[in-house]
Amino acid sequence: MEEQGYIELRVNNTDNTLTPKDIDINEVKDFISDIESFLYPNRREKLNRPQISYDIEEGSAKHKFFMPITAVILFNGLTSEIKNRNNLDFLDFKRQAIIDKFQKTANKNGYTIEFNNSMAKESTLVISDSTNFEMITPVFYISEFYLYGEIYQEGGKTPNVHISTKKYGNLTISATKEQIVNGEKKTYKAYGVKVRGKKSFEDENKLTELELIEFIKYKPVFNRSLLNKVIEKASVNLSKISNVDTWIDDLKAEGI
Repeated sequence: MEEQGYIELRVNNTDNTLTPKDIDINEVKDFISDIESFLYPNRREKLNRPQISYDIEEGSAKHKFFMPITAVILFNGLTSEIKNRNNLDFLDFKRQAIIDKFQKTANKNGYTIEFNNSMAKESTLVISDSTNFEMITPVFYISEFYLYGEIYQEGGKTPNVHISTKKYGNLTISATKEQIVNGEKKTYKAYGVKVRGKKSFEDENKLTELELIEFIKYKPVFNRSLLNKVIEKASVNLSKISNVDTWIDDLKAEGI
């Protein structure tokens, strides 16, 4: 069995009167979720993470997480580096957002949050209402997306397609004349489009600078016979994939 250790978030208020009984369950839930995401930011890592157990102790309020020593080493290294650099530049967006969330919690409640672990003799990081870490990760990332809805306008002097989607509202997609004129007239018909563009890290509902890759004829009528044929055809190759969840996570395009 791998050597075990712990990480600890010691939380105190301005007059040093905080106890575990003062911590609301929603706050406990946030601490647990945020620590898990800080150590294992993406879905695949969460699925494969080791067991982590939790306890809350006296001494202000100590949120303690017990886990394999390799996870403690990761936590120790990341929090120490934040303290040494005094910035979040080197972190991925998800980890930056979590530190920012701790900072907002400290500001809102007048907390001081000390990050400790079983490897370090003193706090590797302290966040309080005077801490001022800034997130600098780019606001958008570029990817490919599938959009579905009714095309309500196409063409124009600068060729583009306007599509109305249920979740994202009306979107404008730049296109070429050839893409628009080829095939049937698409206005006021349900279509799918594969596009390339930017998606916001902060607001997953925000898409910008969309460019048309291709149209996909969208038929929202359920066809059991067709579905069975597709499943039968796909099963041959799917059976060769050892880990389907990992394979799906690695897909580049996003369905919207």
